[in-house]
Amino acid sequence: MINMKKKPTLTSIFSLFSTGITIVTNGSTKKNYFGCTINSFSSVSLNPPMFLFCLGNYNNHLKTFKSGSPLNVNFLSFSQKKLANKFASKIEQRWQDTVYSLSKNKVPFFKSSLGVIEGKVHKKIKSGDHTIIICQIIDFYKISAKKPLIYYKSKFQTI
Repeated sequence: MINMKKKPTLTSIFSLFSTGITIVTNGSTKKNYFGCTINSFSSVSLNPPMFLFCLGNYNNHLKTFKSGSPLNVNFLSFSQKKLANKFASKIEQRWQDTVYSLSKNKVPFFKSSLGVIEGKVHKKIKSGDHTIIICQIIDFYKISAKKPLIYYKSKFQTI
């Protein structure tokens, strides 16, 4: 029986949906690199190949995701939990002492990820307190067969 007296928060209901964890990176020069931990990644289309993710409208770097600009999506392994936390915290410390490589599109990616998608921004749609960023896939790589990093009940976990 459902306890209707104690109504859960919307955040606690959303936390019941397990999601994969990614870090989206963009910027083509070291001084303008940006990366953030995202769990709102979703495939959109196979033909043409597209995906989406969401960023809060309050995010100062939202403007850097311009139409046609390159970006990478790093699918994180459980061994990258520390990296996920780092890219979810203070912006000025994210790239400090972080090991990364550059993909063909000259955007940073992390070699210990499960896989990487290179893409470019196709369209941005403001909806509520977030912006949906729809991207076209340019290339993709499978890097590792490690266990994935997932987010469930407000904690990093794996399967």
